[in-house]
Amino acid sequence: MKIAFLRPNIGGKRSNDAIEPLAFSVLTGLTDRSRHELMLFDERIEDIPMNLDVDIVVISTFTLTAKRAYAIAKNYRKKGIYTVIGGYHASLIPEEVSEYADTVFVGSGEKKKKKFLEDFEKGVPEKVYKCLKLPDINDVVYDRSIFEGKRYSFIVPVQFGRGCMHQCEFCTIGAVHKGDYRHRNINNVVEEIKEIFKTNRRAKIIYFVDDNIFCNKKKSIELFNELKKLNIKWACQGSIDIAQDEELIKLMSEAGCVEMLLGFENINIQNIKRMNKKANYAFDYEKIVRIFRKNRILVHASYVIGYDYDTKDCFQDILDFSNRHKFFLAGFNPALPIPGTPFYDRLAEEGRLLYDKWWLDDDFVYGKATFKPHNMTIEEFEKGILECKVKYNTHSNIWRRLFDRGANFRHFLIFLVVNYINRKEIYNKKDVKL
Repeated sequence: MKIAFLRPNIGGKRSNDAIEPLAFSVLTGLTDRSRHELMLFDERIEDIPMNLDVDIVVISTFTLTAKRAYAIAKNYRKKGIYTVIGGYHASLIPEEVSEYADTVFVGSGEKKKKKFLEDFEKGVPEKVYKCLKLPDINDVVYDRSIFEGKRYSFIVPVQFGRGCMHQCEFCTIGAVHKGDYRHRNINNVVEEIKEIFKTNRRAKIIYFVDDNIFCNKKKSIELFNELKKLNIKWACQGSIDIAQDEELIKLMSEAGCVEMLLGFENINIQNIKRMNKKANYAFDYEKIVRIFRKNRILVHASYVIGYDYDTKDCFQDILDFSNRHKFFLAGFNPALPIPGTPFYDRLAEEGRLLYDKWWLDDDFVYGKATFKPHNMTIEEFEKGILECKVKYNTHSNIWRRLFDRGANFRHFLIFLVVNYINRKEIYNKKDVKL
């Protein structure tokens, strides 16, 4: 059979920061290539053809790309081509996705991919294939041959683990996996990284895409000790509670960690508690920043802004906090109620949602409010988010932050390249229709 993997984009413009979509490398590794022909089209870096001569189309989507995914699916179903949709959006609200796909994958695809292909060949594919509990991913094969010839970023994704032990109100990971997590065999991860640098000329930095690389501290330490032997640069993301162990942060730096995305989420403890962000309850943000600065690790501060205790003054406070610490990057993210999360359900119950389904609404554009904030107007909310993004990423502020006598200047080339890519993406995505 001929199978096309499709990855839709938010809007019509190309992305400057697109990294390899690992889900498709997993599906490729599960497919008998001697029997089936596979192809990939990623709309972030290329057009998705609308007239492919294939037997099956497989689309992976999250909520922001759902509208585009449905349009692609509709096109191929009209042509009589069997259409499958998976990804986090499909796992969160499979009932809606079922209206647009012949088959929906809910949860992880490893356990059900083979059965689906067998059922399809017999002419009896099921409408829904579910695997809500995370499977054993110890020996998952990530077949990157599907990415050959594609111009992805110099930052190459690798997965060590899946899931997160935390249950934050706004998070899709917690909503799907319910605090569950799994890890891969460390030797397999190390061998994969060696192979990446051996075969991928563009590869400069490994990015661990784990939702939280510290789900199992013991395993993380084992991984970092192995990475130390490779003499590579890598980045990751995780919750800030790990900073209570300064020796671990030191080990990360020695092992080649150059950047970490930290979920500060907010600087108001009342908001943190409303989010159920327990990892942040008892930690001193100033101390955490000092620890990472001391160990020369770039900090990508991630915020969720617009929660119940934020006012119109919160934007300047968060911007000042970020500027004071000269963060490598700062993600000023508007609180976004994703369907299927506790946050969405709460806002719906409180009657605060502005759209029936914002992800499908023709009037919704990227960056706009999706709900009524408690302590500011909708206009103040939207203006505050945009101003934070623009002001933090002016040319002058990027260069001011570079000279911090710490991690930023130590990794000046990475700092400048990534900051200017990020700046470009801010303007590319501004007011883009989904």
